[in-house]
Amino acid sequence: MAGTPSNEPNEAPSSGADSAISNEKNRILVSDLMGDEREVFLLFNGSEYRLRVTNNNKLILTK
Repeated sequence: MAGTPSNEPNEAPSSGADSAISNEKNRILVSDLMGDEREVFLLFNGSEYRLRVTNNNKLILTK
């Protein structure tokens, strides 16, 4: 129904195959980023961020 909230993430309307390809380019597997480690450090705009996997297998990003 139009205007009805949903649990689905907000996405731009799809315009065919080009949209599907561009969406895939924005995805990175956490295992590719972290390997066998439980935490990595990311640099963004001169600041360091810590991305870690908790004991409950959740991700936490802290500055």
